[in-house]
Amino acid sequence: MGNSESGTEVTETADLDPQQKAILDNVETYGLAVMHVAAEEPTKPSYSFSVGFEHSLGQPEVLIYGLERDMAQSMINEVFRQCKEDGLDLADGQAIGNLIEGYDCVVRPIEDPRARAAHFGYANWFQRHTGGEALRRAVQIVWPDPESRAFPWQEGCAPNVRAWQIQLYPSGGPR
Repeated sequence: MGNSESGTEVTETADLDPQQKAILDNVETYGLAVMHVAAEEPTKPSYSFSVGFEHSLGQPEVLIYGLERDMAQSMINEVFRQCKEDGLDLADGQAIGNLIEGYDCVVRPIEDPRARAAHFGYANWFQRHTGGEALRRAVQIVWPDPESRAFPWQEGCAPNVRAWQIQLYPSGGPR
């Protein structure tokens, strides 16, 4: 953008860092960006989250804990595609297929605003940058134990599967 009538320079991207510019470009081009937060210690889980679901689809942003970057990115992209093309609604307890071969994953809400603030840094920035308010909705995509197919809130889920998926959703199963 150029100068306004008052002579003050108005720019959209002049003060943005390269990551912020890339996010804006990805959301404009693809409808979303996927961010990955590596764990500080190898024994702790990493996570990936979306930026742009709210903006592009009117759906909550998505987070996946405990999977490698490429796998989580592929899953988030597939959730986006299913929302956009198949009308998937990211509601508590919604089963989602085709994310991990042979398994359904389940949507769980992230209701605590502190968890959304702590885990969705660039999504919060994007919301403020494009709409002026903090992120209001987010969900966690939870994957099952590959052996028992039990989810972390179910009996039979292995302790390591629970540990790799930090619980940001309400206790117990879907409502």
